[in-house]
Amino acid sequence: MMTYSEMEREINEIPKFGAKASLSNLSDYLELANHPERNLRVIHIAGTNGKGSVSAYIDSILRQAGYTTALFTSPHLVKINERFRINFKECSDEELILAWCQVKSFMEKGEKQGLQPLTFFEILFLMGMIIFSQKEIDYCILETGLGGRLDATVLSDPVLSIITSISYDHMEILGDTIEKIAAEKAGIIKNGIPVVAVDEENGAFPVIERTAKEKKSPVYGLKSQDLTILKKYENKIDFSINSRYYKISNLKVKSYASYQVQNAALAALAAHVLLPDLAENVIRNGIVEMFWAGRMEEIAENVYVDGAHNPGAVRQIYNSLADSDKEWLLLFAVCSDKDYTEMIRILGKIPWKRIYITKIDSARGADTAAVRQCFEEAAGCPICEFESAGEAFKAALRDRGDEKEENLLCLGSLYLVGEIKELAATMF
Repeated sequence: MMTYSEMEREINEIPKFGAKASLSNLSDYLELANHPERNLRVIHIAGTNGKGSVSAYIDSILRQAGYTTALFTSPHLVKINERFRINFKECSDEELILAWCQVKSFMEKGEKQGLQPLTFFEILFLMGMIIFSQKEIDYCILETGLGGRLDATVLSDPVLSIITSISYDHMEILGDTIEKIAAEKAGIIKNGIPVVAVDEENGAFPVIERTAKEKKSPVYGLKSQDLTILKKYENKIDFSINSRYYKISNLKVKSYASYQVQNAALAALAAHVLLPDLAENVIRNGIVEMFWAGRMEEIAENVYVDGAHNPGAVRQIYNSLADSDKEWLLLFAVCSDKDYTEMIRILGKIPWKRIYITKIDSARGADTAAVRQCFEEAAGCPICEFESAGEAFKAALRDRGDEKEENLLCLGSLYLVGEIKELAATMF
């Protein structure tokens, strides 16, 4: 039997962002695998920011209601297993190895039939479908990898589609306007299947509505005016929803981040559309019990990690910290293909006490000198540069001293979150 690290090495050798074969190629592989995706009632989630959190909130609500859930998300922070969960429990190494061996045998067959090899994400999607289809699953929550229209997950048959907040990211693939990006995300909408979406005033929602109308799919929009934040206190926020489709009060998210209010509300509306008779308490409990790693997650006393990696997500961080009465330190690293100038311009408005810049281990890490220059223009505080995330993290913890009064936020990439979490596991 293969070991976990052998499997991980083999999967990681497949290009992450390779030339993408057509969906019909993946469709032929699903045929070889006897269409495992057809055994699943899928809730399909696309969007720029908040996909993982909304997936986790829906998962939590459905589990509270007594359903068995499967959850497929990306990327993972530390271990591949995080992408595949049943009732929120990560699938075991053995299950993953078995699924990978099955996928390899399908790839050997497929290549003999003249099919293109599968890409990294397609392999993980197929593994997930194989694992989940062998279990008694009530609902399978699938998060798209990138976009929607051409994403591997679009070959599933959803009972509900959800589109989260849309902003600029992956523009070289998805298009350079919000409307073009929205059209790609709206590619997950299927004929007659209801769609629940964030209705922001940025031009995205009319595109979603138009697609839904063409597909004769009922559409439910959630506007920010539908949400009222009732009270913010340390790591908790009380809020209510008052939309034309759904009203519920006394909701609570366990998070410092006000962006989780919108994500939780979207999940609550989606659960209501899917299961109109769901008791309000099930929704309340599902939301307060939800935990999602890497989203304003407190990994040690006053030490937070967040995977925000585009201007839209960073704007949400700004909204969460703007009225904070704490002193904050920032540890920042970003991928070179992100719009980090705009991210830093927004971050510069927060009165950081000190900023620690570092580089992510992965090959796509942005140059620290360029990042530093942007921060020097945007922020008015001491800035220091470090070779590795480990050095930056240790320096920031040292500078905080024994009192630990200053809050530290590690931000800019999910890869950075993964590195910091691994480090923290050995330190705290």
